[in-house]
Parts: sequence; structure tokens; C-alpha cells
Amino acid sequence: MIIIPQTKGGVGKSTVAMQVIAPYLYKKHGKKITYIEIDDENNDSQSFTRTQIVNKRMLGTNKLKELDELILMDDNHEVIVDVGGNKTSAFVLDEIAKVGTFGNVKWIVPMGDGELDGKNAIATMKKLKKIENNSQDNLFFALNRAISTDQDYLEEQFINFFGHKYLGSNSTITDFVKDPKYFAVKNDKVITMSRYLGSTVWEMAYNNTDFAAKAVEAKNAGDNESARKYLFFRRIQTEAKDYVLNTLNGIFFQLDKWIDIK
Repeated sequence: MIIIPQTKGGVGKSTVAMQVIAPYLYKKHGKKITYIEIDDENNDSQSFTRTQIVNKRMLGTNKLKELDELILMDDNHEVIVDVGGNKTSAFVLDEIAKVGTFGNVKWIVPMGDGELDGKNAIATMKKLKKIENNSQDNLFFALNRAISTDQDYLEEQFINFFGHKYLGSNSTITDFVKDPKYFAVKNDKVITMSRYLGSTVWEMAYNNTDFAAKAVEAKNAGDNESARKYLFFRRIQTEAKDYVLNTLNGIFFQLDKWIDIK
């Protein structure tokens, strides 16, 4: 099981869960992944109305005991749990601590580049240490909405994670964790487009529709508006493929070295 918590809202948990982890596990297992969202206030996964790579279900905070059996049974990491921010994450982590994880859980903590994002990521990490002794080995940070994945730029954007030699701070991840594992999720308009289309970027990239052929067919039929529409979708498809190639595949490679898929 892969659980994605953060005690701060708005850090892109659902983006990481649906755009990165879901396609990664789907690709690895070759079948739909169970996607559980725990949030009594916001159902972000409902934006993905056309995705074919997950089976979605909601779990209210009044039914968290159901997680115990799910964690015990899921030793192949075929379940993603997207935990709501603010009090929900804290509540869920406290509940999991009562039974434990049986060594079956990997944790991914998303964070943006704000100061509060770093402080809340540290608070989340401290809760994880109460759940399992080797929490650092089972923990990955997702640096979300990265403007660039160039290392120098990344380190300056996410000072809350890396710290900075000229900007002293006692609230960076590297102050608390030695050599933390992380991946950067590059911000791109194709992510926004995918949500409007109800799908994931990965699925858009591997959509078998030949939009170029459809555009030519529409042009030959004198339907210029449809031709323009297919050209639009052709461009999105190409941009999605570029995002998979330049961002997602690199993250997948990192996850391969971290997650033991049986």
C-alpha cells in the first residue's frame, strides 16, 4: 500500500496520487489499481471521471478501521490511499498507529515550495516515526509544482526542503532527515488540461486515437471546426507524451529502485 498524507491542504496530494503513483502502479501490475480517498470535505479524485487505470472508492473518517485489513492484505502495493489535508491526515495517521503497518506501507509526502509546506511536511514525518521505526527508508517526498527539474533551480525553489547556505533555517527537511529520498513533479499546463478532460496525463499520452488523421478527414469533409478541434487534441497528446518522457519516466525509474513489486 502507498499512503499519501500531508497535514497541510493544497500541496497537490491528488496530483501526485493520480498523475504519478496511479500510472506507475498500473504499468507495473498491468491492471487497475485500487484508489482510496479519505477526505470528508474535498473529493479531488472526482475530477478524473474518465480514467481507466484505477478503481476509486471513498472512505469516510468514521470507517478508518477498514484500513487495518487493507494494509495487512496489500503486500504488493496495489492500493493507493490519498489522505485529505489538515486534521484528516493527522487523524488518519493516529488511527494507523494503533494497529501498525505490518511492513506493507510506503509513504509519499507531497510538499510545495512554501514555508508552511515544509513545516507541515516535518510534522507529518514526525507522526510517521511514531508508526514505524524505519519510516525514513519507507518515505519519499514529492516536490510538487516544480518550475524546473534542473537541480540548481530545484534547490532554490524548494529551500524549505534543501535549506540554503545563505538563508539560515531550522525548518527544512534536511535538518531532520539525512539524505531524504525525493522526486520532483514538474508543473505543466498539460496537467491542468488532463483534469478538465477527466483523465491522467499518462493515459492521454497513450491514447491510441490518431487525431492527425481525424483532422485531415475533417478538413477534406469541409468541417474546419472539427479539424481545429482534432488539431487541439493532437497537440495535447504530443505534450502529454513529452511530459511522460521528460518527467514521469524519470520518477518511475526512481520508484523502481524504492518499491519492491512482487
